[in-house]
Amino acid sequence: MATKRLRDSANYNENVRNSILDKRVTSLFKKAEELSIVLSKLVTHEDYLQKKVDKKEEQISKLEKLNEAKEMEILFNQLVEGKSIDELDAREMKGLLKLFAQKGTIATLGDGSSVESAQKEGNGVNVEDDGHFKDLD
Repeated sequence: MATKRLRDSANYNENVRNSILDKRVTSLFKKAEELSIVLSKLVTHEDYLQKKVDKKEEQISKLEKLNEAKEMEILFNQLVEGKSIDELDAREMKGLLKLFAQKGTIATLGDGSSVESAQKEGNGVNVEDDGHFKDLD
């Protein structure tokens, strides 16, 4: 609700002017408080959304790593079956080296014919000379 403007303040006494000023100041403080409440809700909502985005990015990162590991497992099996190492690009070579380091497998893949194992403790999987996995239960 709009208040009347003071056109001729000389006609009003000091008390009236002070009461109008007090009402305006009170109104401004009330509006400032409402604005701060709205802004704090927006900040809270923004924090919530940022946490959700971070969580989804972490899930995507995990899935990408899992996907790469599975690709390297498939590539490793293809090499064991006779695929030439010359057909690999740099990313595949790097991924295979990472896979070998994780599995503890040392491979001689000149022509894909011989694969030997150097099993780490607690690995639970052994690669035999014919290239097939054997579970150690």
